[in-house]
Amino acid sequence: MSSDAKLPPYSEHPPSKGGAASSQITSNRIAGNVQTCSIKDHQLDYLKIVRESATSYYLCLSVDPAPIYRIEFVSDSNKVGDIQIFPAFDTTLPAVAAARLSSNPKSKSEPPAMICTSEPYLPDARWMPLTRAPTFVVGEDYRISIPIVTVPGAAPVQRQFTWRTSLCEPFFELWWDGPLPHVSPRGFIKDDRDSRYVFATVVRAAETGGNLIEIRRGGGLEFELAVVLGMFVILWHRNKQLV
Repeated sequence: MSSDAKLPPYSEHPPSKGGAASSQITSNRIAGNVQTCSIKDHQLDYLKIVRESATSYYLCLSVDPAPIYRIEFVSDSNKVGDIQIFPAFDTTLPAVAAARLSSNPKSKSEPPAMICTSEPYLPDARWMPLTRAPTFVVGEDYRISIPIVTVPGAAPVQRQFTWRTSLCEPFFELWWDGPLPHVSPRGFIKDDRDSRYVFATVVRAAETGGNLIEIRRGGGLEFELAVVLGMFVILWHRNKQLV
């Protein structure tokens, strides 16, 4: 057999010895073709919440009606939480996030709810209190620490947020408390915050029909699930419902 049989087939475009690293070097950016999305990009996703029954809803994109998650109010005494979020594509999977509602919602000493955004069925799952926040206007605001990705590819970190529900109906807004990430805190004045600090807006009975969540992209799944759960907890606590 000729030794030529062991040679690779002829090609006018031989493979690069550098692989991905070589393609990055020839690119006009260090990241090459890798695309990332940061919370500081101010990109938004639009989610619709659709009622299926008095105790169940599903979540989908505003541009695609296919259900992504199911949200259920559960009355079973053995429940993981009173409000649970499940993947819509498989009814056998456990809840991916849940909220436990207070048995005494009028209490001033205990939080209206505890929220878990990852594996709530585990005995060591982390539950975060959603508490009332002082406000000088009519209504109630709420405060919660939420895991959020602040650097693409990094693990989520806990950051403090406030739900503003005292604005004109039907809007609820989730505001970042404190200075924004990777921005000098020098000169930060909480009362001077602008729309850059709004990370989610809930619109009940939106003009597009149904209920809409406008949410900052790049914060990670736990952040997004916390927004959905927070919305339902606040509506429950204020004796309101989605259309």
